Amino acid sequence: MRVRRLEPADLDACLDLFAAVCAERRWLATEPPVDRREVRRGWEALLGTGEGTLLLAEAGAGAPPAGMAMLVGRVLPQLGMLVAAGSRRQGVGDALVQAAVGWARAAGARELVLHVFPHNTAARALYAKHGFAQTAVLRRAFPRSTGERWDAIRMTKALGRS
Repeated sequence: MRVRRLEPADLDACLDLFAAVCAERRWLATEPPVDRREVRRGWEALLGTGEGTLLLAEAGAGAPPAGMAMLVGRVLPQLGMLVAAGSRRQGVGDALVQAAVGWARAAGARELVLHVFPHNTAARALYAKHGFAQTAVLRRAFPRSTGERWDAIRMTKALGRS
């Protein structure tokens, strides 16, 4: 598994991955239909400003993306991750978390923050394995198209000095 910075040529394949995971309606705050133009503009802006990064996990050259991570901010980066359904439980999440922590440390961050839904027990276990700890619960923070409002768990990892 290789993790690298996402390049503009990767955007379409990563948008496909993002839309597919959003369509599962369980793991991400974004629900379908995904406004691909809006997401693309946001990703291009993030790549262009240097105030964050997008990381791509791939099994090999020419293979579709196995997963991706987005880090927004340099002082207190916010981490968001997703893994393709067919690539879960194969080390993709581990590789992305390690790369994200490395990027945050290199950016000079002292802490990395993420939010995860309580029902995503596999992701919570992955983050805990990598040293993230639950620091808050955001009650009813994410409105869903069904009318429900989902809680989110805030997890943080202290990075210290690199």
